[in-house]
Amino acid sequence: MDWIRSHKNAYTLLNSDLVTAPTEKSAASIYEAMEPGGAIEFMSLDQSTNEIEELLKPIADRILAACGCGHEFKHLFRLTGQDWTYNLMKRLGREHVYARDGGVLLMKTKPLARNDHIFFSAVFTHGWGGARTRGAKLRKAEYLAEAFEADMIVISHDHTQNITRKNTLYIPSWKRGIGIHRVMLISTGGFRGYGGYPLRSGYQPADLGTPRIRIGKRMDENGVVRKDIHCSI
Repeated sequence: MDWIRSHKNAYTLLNSDLVTAPTEKSAASIYEAMEPGGAIEFMSLDQSTNEIEELLKPIADRILAACGCGHEFKHLFRLTGQDWTYNLMKRLGREHVYARDGGVLLMKTKPLARNDHIFFSAVFTHGWGGARTRGAKLRKAEYLAEAFEADMIVISHDHTQNITRKNTLYIPSWKRGIGIHRVMLISTGGFRGYGGYPLRSGYQPADLGTPRIRIGKRMDENGVVRKDIHCSI
């Protein structure tokens, strides 16, 4: 939050699992919350909602998109029929950028030339299923890239930061010949430490945090404006 606030052109998307949301039907409530050492404490959902709202409020206008198909759907929506993430976004005044299952985010930056109509596209969704290896986790992003021809695929769920590229050849026009279409495949990582089910399931500990994506443009030697996308961990 502090990093986004301190950088003028920093934005974010919320890709679900903002809250663990223990309920009477979730393992988090009956198992981890009863941990004998008392090291695991779950605050109430009302407290969690208030805390997250206070955290996000200073950067509310920097939230470009949000989805709610992780714990918020699996636990809260199935139990109550209410969309917790939508209501959180409404409290922040950003319900218009909410897409429950994920979606396509379109972005424009300042034109470099009069004929610069370039825009950037990112497909985002929380993610699904289990995966143990880095390759298996990135394979999910590859599956999504087979459905969309976008600039970026952003997927979460697997608690591991990963970045790679998918390059395909295409024919942009009759005269220009063959070009390369690059798709950035991004797995966002997580912010919880090592313990609980990652330990008992034998997962590898992962760095906390999330990748940073930088979008920009450059003009080549022929005066053609091209996309310039980078991602770092």
